[in-house]
Amino acid sequence: MQLSQMWREHLQAGRPPGILGMKIAGTAASALDAEITACVSACVTHQLKMDSRIERRLHDIAHALEDAQGQSTPEVAEYCTRLNRLVSAVLVNAEPAPNTENGSEPAQQPVRPRVRRR
Repeated sequence: MQLSQMWREHLQAGRPPGILGMKIAGTAASALDAEITACVSACVTHQLKMDSRIERRLHDIAHALEDAQGQSTPEVAEYCTRLNRLVSAVLVNAEPAPNTENGSEPAQQPVRPRVRRR
């Protein structure tokens, strides 16, 4: 299933009331949903460049969602499963960020020199 289709299905399903006040990966569930939605949106539009920080955060979220699935009502577990599928799809589909560790700098925009005014 394509990421954009999974995302639409997740949005259509909505949030179960049981997630109110729930924290996943140290973040309120509704804020986490927004964070994942932003990643999915950026991935679908090819604007997400996966760096180590984003990748680590998504892995942390995936593990926390797995834990939440086993400790909640069936509706919340289903919601967490959908979110986790989205996270996994982003991890697979996102473009890697340019590598700056091996001396290869990312292409930079030319900088216009400043002119001193008197």
